[in-house]
Amino acid sequence: MRLGRSFIPFWFMALILTMLTGVSAMAGKNADTGPGEKNVPYKQISVGEYQNFLKNWDETKHPVLYALIRTPAQYDALFSPAATLWNKRAFAPAAEFYKTGQILLVGRVMMAPRDMDKVFEVERLTERDQELELHYRFIEPVANTWTTKIFLPLQIPRHLYRKVVFVENGKPVGELNMAKGQWSVPKMEKQQ
Repeated sequence: MRLGRSFIPFWFMALILTMLTGVSAMAGKNADTGPGEKNVPYKQISVGEYQNFLKNWDETKHPVLYALIRTPAQYDALFSPAATLWNKRAFAPAAEFYKTGQILLVGRVMMAPRDMDKVFEVERLTERDQELELHYRFIEPVANTWTTKIFLPLQIPRHLYRKVVFVENGKPVGELNMAKGQWSVPKMEKQQ
């Protein structure tokens, strides 16, 4: 009889320990930061959120387009509205958005994927000493008959950064020197 009573708490404790180990493992994955780094909260914006398209750039010279968009004018320099009949989606975020937020963006020209929101996968977004670092995976789509521009837009809190580093599949692909006014590569300007 005594064995039965101690047997139940043993299994109960084993179950609790297993659950706690799983939770701490998940927390460790989310908090994958180095010394002095802290995670930056973000929300991935759907590629279809706004009724627009990413403007052309010379992808042979710059295979990866990257930017930190802080104003409506910068957004307009990267995107063109795509008006269609009966579609009432906004062309861009409202100007008020930029009072508290900004958009971190990576783009590529590639074969058209089945799901545009699954081409890029954020691994981590961290900050240290006013430097922002985005680590993401690029999952190249299976060959298709046509190419398109796909991008990863992340809504992040408004903050002044001196530098932004972009790391794709474990390799640095570029950086922005925000301290010198560089907000996009290639340099994008609104055309009149």
